[in-house]
Amino acid sequence: MSKADELAAKLKQTRHTQADDSTCAALEIDCWPAQVYDLYHRIEAWLQPVTEVGLKIRRIPTHVCETSPDGESHDYAIDQLVIEANHHSLTFDPIARFTEDGCGRVQINVPERDQSLLRTVDEHGESHWWLQTVETGQELDAIALTENNLLQVVQQGLGL
Repeated sequence: MSKADELAAKLKQTRHTQADDSTCAALEIDCWPAQVYDLYHRIEAWLQPVTEVGLKIRRIPTHVCETSPDGESHDYAIDQLVIEANHHSLTFDPIARFTEDGCGRVQINVPERDQSLLRTVDEHGESHWWLQTVETGQELDAIALTENNLLQVVQQGLGL
């Protein structure tokens, strides 16, 4: 094999085209709603005892338009999760699949608090959700999303 053939083979192995980036981003967008809905199922299971005594949970269809790191625009349908009780509501709004600090963000719309859930993926490909709070312009450390942490957010947000 000539040196040119070796270089051609090496280039072929390492070449990463814009089409590959677009395909990868489109696949990530296609998988994003399922990842969010898995989160919603977990939240709904954690809140099951509270729904039995009057907490209401519903989903609202919405559209998100965002730009992937490769510059492509993506428009997709995804649901928001709304939790209501005590004349208050919390809305979990999946605002972005592409984030600088993770693999997706779900904004928690609650009065007087700036909170979100950040999705990360570990080296084994497993998803992890983190609760982030921003107070007075300063982002606090993210904590793992657990049943107790979620219940605190619901308790505070709904005034229970």
